This record gives sequence, C-alpha cells and structure tokens, in this order.
Amino acid sequence: MATMIIPSRAYGVRAKRAAAGPGMWTRFMDALRAARQAEAERAVAQYIDGRRWSDSVEREIGEKFSRHQGLGAL
Repeated sequence: MATMIIPSRAYGVRAKRAAAGPGMWTRFMDALRAARQAEAERAVAQYIDGRRWSDSVEREIGEKFSRHQGLGAL
C-alpha cells in the first residue's frame, strides 16, 4: 500500500504562511475598516457637538446610519 503525502502539510506551508503575517489584502481591508470607523466616530462627535447623549440621540444616529444616507448626512 502506498502512502500519499500532501505537500502543503508535509512541508509546513501553513505554518510558514502564518509566520509571515497578514497578506496585502488583509492589511488593506484592515486599513479600510479603521478609516471608516474613524470617519463614523468623527461624524457622530460632530452630530452630538455639546448635546447630551440620550436614547433619542442614539436612535437618530442609528436611523441615519441604517438608511445609508452616508456620513455627511449626520
């Protein structure tokens, strides 16, 4: 009976790939998410601008973001 060797497991390709760190696409997506998060936080801070945080303010912000009006609509 012959033994079948799977090269990716035999030579530790996954371990090498994991040790190399995240790839270019992962770094790009992480940077994009961080930029969108920062933009959303700035928009919310600008919308609140001295007002007290309340249930109604939170509801208004949630409605504006859920309707995809964009951050400029806040």
